[in-house]
Amino acid sequence: MHPNTTKKSKWIMTKLKELDLHGLDHSWARKVIKSWTKENIPPYKIITGNSPIMQKIVRETLGSKYNLNYESEYNLGALIVTPR
Repeated sequence: MHPNTTKKSKWIMTKLKELDLHGLDHSWARKVIKSWTKENIPPYKIITGNSPIMQKIVRETLGSKYNLNYESEYNLGALIVTPR
């Protein structure tokens, strides 16, 4: 079994890799995001917290290359990144 998977009854759930930007200084965010995307293949989760500025930085940095969606309508502090 893949190391990032867990078996629950008949379903296999894969845990997404996460980049947690929550609390990171905005001036570092672009550099961290660019570095992360060079080393990791989507899908993955980017945690921004509820900061509109951090979400804007993520969208500006990745928006043209990847699809970005909120994790859920109840959690607007995390974006799921998938390939276009």
